[in-house]
Amino acid sequence: MNIDYIKATFGYIGFVPFAILAIIPWIFGETIAQTAIIFQIAYGSIILTFLGGMAWGWRDDQKNQKINLAIGIAYSLIGCMLLLLIYLQFILSALLISVVSFQSFYYFERSTEDFVKRSEDYMHFRKMLSLLVSISFLISSAYWINPYSNPLNF
Repeated sequence: MNIDYIKATFGYIGFVPFAILAIIPWIFGETIAQTAIIFQIAYGSIILTFLGGMAWGWRDDQKNQKINLAIGIAYSLIGCMLLLLIYLQFILSALLISVVSFQSFYYFERSTEDFVKRSEDYMHFRKMLSLLVSISFLISSAYWINPYSNPLNF
């Protein structure tokens, strides 16, 4: 079995919580909306921290690997910062930072020598997955800024 197929399968399975947690507020409304959005950000922070740690596994002999490691650590710290933003009740900020972080990590990963050597299927999978995750955060952001649905207005 192709390893890229397995990675894509697990990647899309990992996307399911993002999708469910983005849709729950729109379906169930105020009763669990805030909790679902907080869980989505927390899950995203775990995934972003994991993605940042992936830089440690990239080839050490590739160009700019020291910088890649530093950037990977920065993404891991952004993941931790998202949890702090939840604690401080800066939910909208955490949602928007999540959108930017997931998209920018894809562009960062795409700029590495290791990514260029990947198969077309993997490249397409990473692009699609980053886009879907960012869209799920945008859906939650729309719920949060909607004056008729914002959980803090109730």
